[in-house]
Amino acid sequence: MKFFRREFLFFILGVTSLGLFGYVMRRSMKKPLANDASDDVFVLPESATHAPVCRLDALEFRVDRLRKTVCAYHVETEELVWESQGEERFIVPGAAFPIDLSSTGELWVANIGRKRLEQLDPKTGGYIASWQPRQPFGGCCNPVRFAALSGGRFVTMEKGSRRACVYLPSGEPETVISDALSDSEYNYYMFRDGETVCLYDTGIKQHWVILEA
Repeated sequence: MKFFRREFLFFILGVTSLGLFGYVMRRSMKKPLANDASDDVFVLPESATHAPVCRLDALEFRVDRLRKTVCAYHVETEELVWESQGEERFIVPGAAFPIDLSSTGELWVANIGRKRLEQLDPKTGGYIASWQPRQPFGGCCNPVRFAALSGGRFVTMEKGSRRACVYLPSGEPETVISDALSDSEYNYYMFRDGETVCLYDTGIKQHWVILEA
């Protein structure tokens, strides 16, 4: 009788161990899309609701949506160093006028009315170049959120098409993070956190984490 009890105990322990091993393996083999973190507890950081601050050396770069300009200020004195209207002028029909500084010091601004990104010289504000996807952004004005990644890539959030995407320098999409964002651009948030870029959609309560490298 003791023999059967012992065998039964070993059987239960074996089944439990196999189940635990299978669970661990499934978790370790799961490869989330673009480092999708949507399964985590959804909490939008308070810092994400603030206007992005781009700084390089002694300069801080800001957008003026009402005047449709990009400005550089001295960090210590708050003195205006330069003001830029881009290549021709920035068309800003709505609330979105995003700006970003890449890890290599490239200053990019979204000219959403022209549906492209424009690179400015951080020292002078002079226009350098523009970038847009191979298949142009849809809608009247996009991208409403973006970040300049390493290697000349860009991550964008687009209204209308409701898409979040990582693009190659060539303009071809590298990864479609989501094609089902919520209807309103006011639900979209994007900000840097160390070596990652975080995307939040408060409408569908999801977020994604994109590695710079």
